[in-house]
Amino acid sequence: MNPVLGQVYNPYGGPPPVLPVGWVENYTATGQPYWYNTITHQSSWVYPTMMAPMTVKQPPKKKKQIKKKIPGTNWLFVITHDGYEFYYDRDTKTSVWEQPESLKEPMEELKRLEEKEKQEEKERIERQEEENKKRVLEEEAEAEEQEAKRVKLDQEDQVEKAQEKEEEETTEMTEEDIMWQLQQMAEEEVGLDQMEEESAEAEAEVEVEQNQQEQQHQSIEDTEDEIKEQPKEEVKEEKEKKVELSEQERIDKFYELLKENNISPFAVYSVELPKLMLDPRFSMVPHNKQKNLFNKYCHELGEQIKREKSKVTKKPEDEFRELLESKVTQKMYWDDFRRKFKDDPRFKALHVTREKEALFKHHVRNNLNKKKNPVEDYKNLLSHIKEIQKDTRWRDAKKILEKYDVYHAIEDKDQREDLFRDYLEQL
Repeated sequence: MNPVLGQVYNPYGGPPPVLPVGWVENYTATGQPYWYNTITHQSSWVYPTMMAPMTVKQPPKKKKQIKKKIPGTNWLFVITHDGYEFYYDRDTKTSVWEQPESLKEPMEELKRLEEKEKQEEKERIERQEEENKKRVLEEEAEAEEQEAKRVKLDQEDQVEKAQEKEEEETTEMTEEDIMWQLQQMAEEEVGLDQMEEESAEAEAEVEVEQNQQEQQHQSIEDTEDEIKEQPKEEVKEEKEKKVELSEQERIDKFYELLKENNISPFAVYSVELPKLMLDPRFSMVPHNKQKNLFNKYCHELGEQIKREKSKVTKKPEDEFRELLESKVTQKMYWDDFRRKFKDDPRFKALHVTREKEALFKHHVRNNLNKKKNPVEDYKNLLSHIKEIQKDTRWRDAKKILEKYDVYHAIEDKDQREDLFRDYLEQL
């Protein structure tokens, strides 16, 4: 309120507007109103609502003072926070704004050195950017290569598993299973055999009747012609000689015929019949027993082959170890070995891939690494890795080296790092 007039100052005539936050109204001794901002500590003769919003200016940040040693002198070239330049003599502890005549050449030398440093810094930054780009490209290429390699290995694993599955499916069909199938086939053909037996019996009855008629006819001819009697007796004697063979001897002759024709354990009677029926030894066995004897011979032959194989066959692990001893070299890795010898029968003999890899690593660690010095191999590995440079840190190099067996051949962790740092000093 105006202390002189006894009323509130109001230039608008109506109800006074609300003052902005932070503003208070005061009056001079003569009653002149003015307004004071308690936040910005500013005063105004104009009512605050009539003024544009005030912005608080932040004081500019002071620059860092720069001191440069002038080469060949005890002077310093100083640039202040405000950008002013002066020269300071450290011997006399005095400062001058103007450049002394004696500092003309040293200042030129200082400028050349600064330009040279800027150029070197620029080249270093460019070189660093190029190295970063190159490293990124190499990492991307390596990642793509690793991904392609992984995809290829996955495909090979799938093919290998499929082959192993096929092998398992094929190996599951043993000689006994085949013999069992043959027996089942034989049982299915019992009906046909019975029909054949019945037909054979009918033929035998016809033959008996024919023989009886022939005997009657022969007896009549014997009485009529004695001269023809002698050759008929010789034929009869030959027939009696044939009949003199025992049943076991006939079966032996039958088996001998099968052996000469190289009948396999998996042969089928109906397929082999045409080339056997023309031999006289085939007819020594009754017709109704020929097929059963044929199947029995195949079964016994299959059992014999199985017994012989069980005596000679080696364990899959022993065959795989023989392959390792004959083919694995010091510089060969598991992926290379698997890709190179995946078609070898000794490689396929062992079906579990993890077991193969474990045997391979055990062979390399216990048989090959003992022949060489692991320290020399580790140094040789460091020299062949392009990613390891003079400025490479140990923790970065460690991630690269952990992929190699040579790194794990050195059991002492401190020795690995010491050899790495010795190698960097040689670069």
